[in-house]
Amino acid sequence: MFTATVNTFFMISILFALAILLKRFIPLLRKIIIPNSILAGFLGFLLGPNLLNLVKIDVEFLGKIIYHLMAIGFIALALRKANKNNQKSYLGAGLIIVGTYLFQGILGVSLGFIVNIFDKDFSPAIGFILPLGFGQGPGQAYSIGHQWEILGLHSGSSVGLAIAAAGFGWATIGGLIILNWLLSKWKKTHLITHVEKKVIEVKDYEFSDMDGMTIQMVIIGIVYAITFLFLKFIEYVLAPLGNLGHTFSTVLWGFHFVIGAIIAMAFRKIYDKLKEKNIAKENYLNNFLLQRVAGLVFDFMVTASISAVVLAKIQKEFWGIFVITFAGGILTYFFVMTLTKRIFVKNEVENRIAFFGMLTGTISTGMALLREVDPALESGAAENLVFGSGISMAIGIPLIAILNLPALSISSGKNVFNLYGLA
Repeated sequence: MFTATVNTFFMISILFALAILLKRFIPLLRKIIIPNSILAGFLGFLLGPNLLNLVKIDVEFLGKIIYHLMAIGFIALALRKANKNNQKSYLGAGLIIVGTYLFQGILGVSLGFIVNIFDKDFSPAIGFILPLGFGQGPGQAYSIGHQWEILGLHSGSSVGLAIAAAGFGWATIGGLIILNWLLSKWKKTHLITHVEKKVIEVKDYEFSDMDGMTIQMVIIGIVYAITFLFLKFIEYVLAPLGNLGHTFSTVLWGFHFVIGAIIAMAFRKIYDKLKEKNIAKENYLNNFLLQRVAGLVFDFMVTASISAVVLAKIQKEFWGIFVITFAGGILTYFFVMTLTKRIFVKNEVENRIAFFGMLTGTISTGMALLREVDPALESGAAENLVFGSGISMAIGIPLIAILNLPALSISSGKNVFNLYGLA
């Protein structure tokens, strides 16, 4: 485990160095806005087992690293002192996420039925994987696809990974095109303000007894430990419910970063109260250092996420998947654009690009695109992503139940269950 961690750190560091050098010496890369983390991820994707096979990439281990980095990054963000000028709408963000899942599901299954007219071997149930692969990422898409493969869906796990890989393509390549287009359209009001690097003054973050960064990491570690123990307790409580309890606890573990962020916010509130009453003497929590932790973690997480995508061999279902994911990518942008325009009056560009990146790829790709327009994460869009995900988890519980209908369709061979799911 230790060797794998060190090797992964070396690999990602080298990919970052290559990305920086490419942007330094290739004029085209300097002209367009592309985060170093995404460029480094593409290099890992090209140099890894997918194409050139020059770099050994342990995809399973990268998945574990991504899982933990996501929680650490959002705990660091949630521990910061809130900026009252941010526009935050967690309920609105949750409704955007759930609404997009519904939209992608309806679109995917409808197109699945159309493809089925021309190819009877293509199951419309594959359309249900679109919101999982786009909105949830490779893990959920693979997990559901694998379960359905056991029930009879041809290459179900590969189909799940293929849809997730297409989502990453839309989130990264499509997201970069949209990002550059948005900034060219609003450059008079947004480009100078958000993209140019700015000086951040730091005060009072070193202490005589411990380095300031060490203190931040200790607090983050404590919050993450509380998160882990809380989830283990919930898992224990739900165990008597059998499969239902197991499914729900698995979903909670998948949203561990949301729970960690909520616990971190509670920790910050308690700490601020102790400071007000002069019980806590030192102001150990420092926004600047917490931002640096989050920035480091998100950069590494994005590169690891893209490098870990594995191309699946899905020749039989290729054209059906292509139709569903191509339409899904384009229409998801217009759907997200419409909703963000209605919900966010301020920081519209930041929220639009962040939600598109998350709802086609993962929350890590949404964060990578967001940091190009909001380097210090001051707009509130990052918090909207994470806490909106928490609200969507509560609102979207019925969607988990709906996934049983395509499973019944696959096992019984009756498409009527897919129609019920669509309804």
